[in-house]
Amino acid sequence: MKMERLIAIIMLLLERETVPTSELAEKLEVSRRTIFRDIDTLSMAGLPVVVTRGPAGGVSLMKSYKVDKKLFTPKDIQSLITGLRSYHQLLENKDIANMLTKLQSMMEGNDSLKQPFHHEYVSVDLEPTQGNRSLRNLLRMIEKSVNDKRYLLFNYTDKNGNETFRKVEPYQIVFKESSWYLQAFCVERNDYRIFKLARMGEMRLSEETFIPRSFVPLPMDGSDWMTKEKVPVVIRIDKSIKDKVIERFGEENIIAQDEDGYIAKYPIVDNEEGYNVLLKFGAKCQIIEPIDVRRNFINYLNKILAIYKDG
Repeated sequence: MKMERLIAIIMLLLERETVPTSELAEKLEVSRRTIFRDIDTLSMAGLPVVVTRGPAGGVSLMKSYKVDKKLFTPKDIQSLITGLRSYHQLLENKDIANMLTKLQSMMEGNDSLKQPFHHEYVSVDLEPTQGNRSLRNLLRMIEKSVNDKRYLLFNYTDKNGNETFRKVEPYQIVFKESSWYLQAFCVERNDYRIFKLARMGEMRLSEETFIPRSFVPLPMDGSDWMTKEKVPVVIRIDKSIKDKVIERFGEENIIAQDEDGYIAKYPIVDNEEGYNVLLKFGAKCQIIEPIDVRRNFINYLNKILAIYKDG
């Protein structure tokens, strides 16, 4: 991974005066061309990286920069550790674990970088639930597919239960609203698509490689990748679920307060998918308007109730 590789290069340059590009390539298991691209990235980020040629040449940081400036502050190091720990929870990657050990030893071995506080004030817990442990294998396979530029093959089940075979060029993994998605170019559709990881099955890597495209991340704001238009539904909610509305849409969607709870706006799609969103609130939520959405929701509840009556 590029981020991990860049951190490793910085660590090596801090430890030594000059490191040959061939040694960097060997240690990080990439080509020299990749190392030169990484050096360009560090330079663009503002690090004064110097490349000298010849038998004694290599890559180094300007001495004045190393002596006079702190490359990492305690907060910088802690932010790196927090981010890497969160990522390690998902992948349990050996290289990330090694990087964490290096960063932690860097904090312990350098008085100028020791923490002025005794705990992390931000902790991100991305540990998969028991039902999502298989996500680790999917994420690892996608990561390998991206790094090796090999096509990803899988069966995909859409929201209607229809299954299709897909061959894709993976570009970006997105975590949004408690679910994981893959943004990729689908060969079958000849276009970019967003796939929910939980709907992928029998995933495998193809031996066939692809040439990466100029990928631009697809919007995931609920407007372009979800084609159904949302209806601004007004609901009455119990006080105990006020936070759910605020987390989803912001405090401005709490319209008023009454004796029993709150009146809130909660846009949903006027179909079963939207009704299921409100059903998770159970008896603590009631649709007030629009009347037609309220009527449709009641009909949906009656369909569910009929299943149990028939049983």
